Amino acid sequence: MLATTAAARAQSNHRPYVKATRAEHPNAKEPFGTIPKGPLQIIISIDQQKLHLYSDSVHVADSPVATGVLNHPTPLGIFDVIQKSRLHLSNIYSNAPMPYMQRITWSGVALHEGVGAGHRASHGCIRVPHEFAVQLWALTKLGAEVIIADAELHPLEFADPHLFVHREQSAAPAPAAAAPAETKSLVTAQSADGATTTDAVQQPSKDAVDPPAAAAADPRPGAAVDPPGTAADPPVSAEDQLAPAKQQSAALAPADVKPAALSAISTDVPRKVSKTPIAIFISRREKKIFVRQDFAPLFDAPVAVEHPEQRIGNHIFTALDYLSDGSTLRWNVVSMPDEPPARAAAHERKYPSAASRDERTAKPSPLPPPQTPQQALARIEIPQDVIERISRLIVPGSSLIVSDQGLGEETGEGTNFIVVTR
Repeated sequence: MLATTAAARAQSNHRPYVKATRAEHPNAKEPFGTIPKGPLQIIISIDQQKLHLYSDSVHVADSPVATGVLNHPTPLGIFDVIQKSRLHLSNIYSNAPMPYMQRITWSGVALHEGVGAGHRASHGCIRVPHEFAVQLWALTKLGAEVIIADAELHPLEFADPHLFVHREQSAAPAPAAAAPAETKSLVTAQSADGATTTDAVQQPSKDAVDPPAAAAADPRPGAAVDPPGTAADPPVSAEDQLAPAKQQSAALAPADVKPAALSAISTDVPRKVSKTPIAIFISRREKKIFVRQDFAPLFDAPVAVEHPEQRIGNHIFTALDYLSDGSTLRWNVVSMPDEPPARAAAHERKYPSAASRDERTAKPSPLPPPQTPQQALARIEIPQDVIERISRLIVPGSSLIVSDQGLGEETGEGTNFIVVTR
């Protein structure tokens, strides 16, 4: 749980996670009727000013929306719902109501009830008509995918041998029975003659892996979240930024415990594996794979990228369910379209990563267009121990993002991986 200022606490109504009741919404369990069980995906088209809702790759519903005006555009990219607040009140604009708020960035972008649907009207947020906002808020959970692009995008069913499969954690081997005295002597003699031994490092517990700093002040004020009915919507309060995942993280180990290097973690030491979906991010720019769970980092490791100077594109793969073997996963993919060069350059200036800052000194060269999802996956080589660890963690609902970009400024504490393409 992040520390907040006394002023922010005083302005908060202390009700950031109030659930809708049956009286307020009779169909709270099935707000859109019977829909396929599976991961939700919210896809927003700026050109259409529409929201398209999918469940398990099946189209469920549409709604007109109001996105940001030209001077304050809604960012494009790949996001998640990272906080929900049914009765959010602005802590800046005289407690202006922002009902059914679903935050997608800590810098102040959210979906919420508001006016002006069908045309650009907000300060960056996505305004949704009242009835649809109520239904959507009742359906979603933290971690629901939100994809924003100019054109309408569709999730496509996808299969590829390079995608991860689920492998159960093997049981701990039974202790070996005491060997006869002659055998013990033989083993001792072999060791003395130079037999190799393994110095396995004890697997750290979940509480020791990448704990967020519980008492650190939140550096991400919600400075641009829109109130309904105005052209420039107010930010979300600091108090409402304390999502359940962040509250849970307060119980983790002290902040001075550093994440263990992947190479130091023995894959032979069994541990209890959470069934919570994981988020995976592979960066061509940084040549790394990053893994998060419950909005917190688990580990990262280097990967090899064939022809790293050539673009891969931005693709999000979502694990929908198990196939009949209980191990292979059913996937879909959404690939982000190309951006005009001027837009891409403007985005790099506004959201630079460490790797992109280093690349600015390099001589620019023409690059081919981003590749298909199959071509992108085929160019990435992941260490086998990393594949094995991810295979024990991955379950339906998990996601894999393959991107040209590095970790941007929006990815941080209390998020999965946020890729802002514009």
